[in-house]
Amino acid sequence: MRHFLCIILGLLAGWNVFASSISEIEIATKGQTSIGVGVGVPPFTSGAAADIPCFTLSASAGMASGFVTSELFGKNGAVDLGIQFAACHYKDVFGLYNTKQEVKVFQSSMTLRSAFHFQFMKYFDAYAGVCGGLNICAESFMETTTYSEKSHFELWNQVESNTFSPVVGVYVGSRWFFTDHFSLGLEAAYDFLRTDDKACLEAYGRSHFGGSALPIISVFASFVLGK
Repeated sequence: MRHFLCIILGLLAGWNVFASSISEIEIATKGQTSIGVGVGVPPFTSGAAADIPCFTLSASAGMASGFVTSELFGKNGAVDLGIQFAACHYKDVFGLYNTKQEVKVFQSSMTLRSAFHFQFMKYFDAYAGVCGGLNICAESFMETTTYSEKSHFELWNQVESNTFSPVVGVYVGSRWFFTDHFSLGLEAAYDFLRTDDKACLEAYGRSHFGGSALPIISVFASFVLGK
């Protein structure tokens, strides 16, 4: 027990030294620019399963700040404007007897984003915003059949298509700053225009797995380039 308490006290002392390098000023400010990279859970679809996580790249710049007076930080609150690229991949293999069918879907979304940031405690930035942009769905369908006398797959039919659809969504998140220029965060997003496979089939003549590549929830690292 005594050794455990020593470890806890040592970690707290180390954290105080590490966190003391963070300026006690508003984290999100006008003119601040940052970039982020994240990984998350792709949107669910009934047509195929995601075979890799959803990856995101983002950049933002503070456009205005100091909307609210807070006791701890004085002027608080900021609005930023940024862009985000998100990508995810789905795959499904099925078939009957000597026929195999394979579907691959690559979703990529480019969106403009704007959020309101507010600090409720030191080193912690909470935000909520809206986003809009374009999603590109690249879908390929390949059907092959096996002939026992040849002992190999022979191409029977292959279809490739690209579908474009709008993205309109909301997102919420938070960042915990470990230094003035580095933070780790958690973010959740939702695309209002995301549709299910049946609706896509009716609208486009074939399923394109609907919606966008916006991850349902993701973790990310953020790097502040300037304030």
